[in-house]
Amino acid sequence: MRTIRTSRFGAVALATAMTVTGCGVFRASDASDDGKATASAGVADLGAVVATRDVQISKGGLFPVRVELYQLRRRDGFVTVNVKLTRTDAGGTDSWQVGDTFQGDTISLTFAGVTMVDRKNRKRHLVARVDPSAAPDGRDARYLASSGLSSVFVKPGQSIWLYATFGAPPADVSAVDVVVPRVPVFENVPLG
Repeated sequence: MRTIRTSRFGAVALATAMTVTGCGVFRASDASDDGKATASAGVADLGAVVATRDVQISKGGLFPVRVELYQLRRRDGFVTVNVKLTRTDAGGTDSWQVGDTFQGDTISLTFAGVTMVDRKNRKRHLVARVDPSAAPDGRDARYLASSGLSSVFVKPGQSIWLYATFGAPPADVSAVDVVVPRVPVFENVPLG
């Protein structure tokens, strides 16, 4: 019975997250001619940016990327980590293929390598998963996270939004660390 309920909640979380992010990845340049109006409308309900990191991603080249972490909120027993990634270099024609950049300990072309660390209870939370037999897109679809990243190419100045969904920590946990592969840890992020 619990597995069925968890699968149902997982499917609801997946559908919600895919709607918010446009099936896993939302690109500002795909939104409209100017890229701003629709992109900001699509992420308006993510809340405020709570932390930012500027990093150099070495993946078939060296790409400067700004990582913006949106506020974390509990909803229906889940917490979703949403980030905006922006190429901050102005020139050049090379595209960064996201691919397996954020796979971490997983073997996938998804954003499933992200983890949440609950220091209070000394637990590391992994991205939620769906029943493999229910995954429509094969192996990568089993994670409740942005997928299909092998077909995502980011040009200079372009932004994308990615998500990863977790089972919520206990109610008495008010902050967690968010660990994104290749990015310095976002420590003590408030959890609403």
